[in-house]
Formats: sequence, structure tokens, C-alpha cells
Amino acid sequence: MPPSGFSKKAVKGLLTFVKGNYEDLQEEVRSGKHPSVEAAIDYEIAQLGKALEKLHIDKEGNLVERMT
Repeated sequence: MPPSGFSKKAVKGLLTFVKGNYEDLQEEVRSGKHPSVEAAIDYEIAQLGKALEKLHIDKEGNLVERMT
């Protein structure tokens, strides 16, 4: 049963998205883009932090860059 307010389709979509991200990250480590799995995870955490600081959802529901 998905969390309250989320459909099975939404949860499956999220899990598919997360799986794809892990597969991409794994390939980046294998290709030498990152020196280690830990470095790759640190990089991704930093990228997510930047996105959370800079982006928000406006009144129309669009993902936009924050005005500073």
C-alpha cells in the first residue's frame, strides 16, 4: 500500500526514477568520472543541495529558480 495520498502509479514512477539514477551513478563510477562510490554520492548530495537552495514550485505549479 503506497503512503497516504500517493497512488500506486506515482510510487512506481518514483521508484523507477530512483533506480535509473542509481544506474546512472553506477555507470559514472565505472567510467571513472568519480574516483569512488563515496565521492559519487558526495557529488550527488551536493547537487541536490544546490537544487533545493535555488529552485521552488511557483503558484502555477512550475519548477522555477528562486529570485534572490
